[in-house]
Amino acid sequence: MSTAGHGGSTADGWTIVVPVKALERAKSRLVPALTADGRRALVVAMAVDVLAACRETPGVARVRVVSADPRVEELASGAGAEFVDEPARTDPRHGDPLNFALDNALADVPGPVGVVAADLPELRPEHLARILDIAGRHPHATVTDHRGAGTTMAFWTGAPGPRVCRFGVDSAARYRDEGGAVPIAAVGYLAAAARDVDVPEDLARLPGRSVGPATAGALRDPSVRLLAHATGVSATMVP
Repeated sequence: MSTAGHGGSTADGWTIVVPVKALERAKSRLVPALTADGRRALVVAMAVDVLAACRETPGVARVRVVSADPRVEELASGAGAEFVDEPARTDPRHGDPLNFALDNALADVPGPVGVVAADLPELRPEHLARILDIAGRHPHATVTDHRGAGTTMAFWTGAPGPRVCRFGVDSAARYRDEGGAVPIAAVGYLAAAARDVDVPEDLARLPGRSVGPATAGALRDPSVRLLAHATGVSATMVP
């Protein structure tokens, strides 16, 4: 495993964990807009940009990638991040294998920790640095996605209590009501931290926005543009 980021030892900085679904299953709701190859390429590209943003954020001491896909392990290695294999079983407390894997990835980490979604193509180090500054003032904090129901980021500062991940349906409410998380307002220039890409409409809203270089390259793929046009999503989304 390799160590990534800035801030010295892990205890002196944040550990950021980035979950990436197996590439064959990732972003299934984008099927109407992208070919299978295009969808996989977009997933990888967004993850590359998110990992780069995390690694370049001041105060981040280590970046980990959690996935069940060996191809994602190669991606993590290339990005200078650690790879944690997603267990092939679930936890009966929440029935979600990804949350179980994230709980395990966070359990042995001293100091402040956070989970950042891999589908935030507009995320930049300055966004994450500001969010970490705010999150550091609370035992537990989250960033709600742009739809208002999901969660793009979750943070724990090392205060007493378990680190329980609650990603999934209605996670924003569950983090707040069950976990006592303080929501961070991702508005203004911080809105990039809330704009995940889950459905074709999200893809269509990217024109004119500043996405990372890997994502921009993936969106220029001719097959992505052609299928997007055929399903009513703008084929000229990339300048």
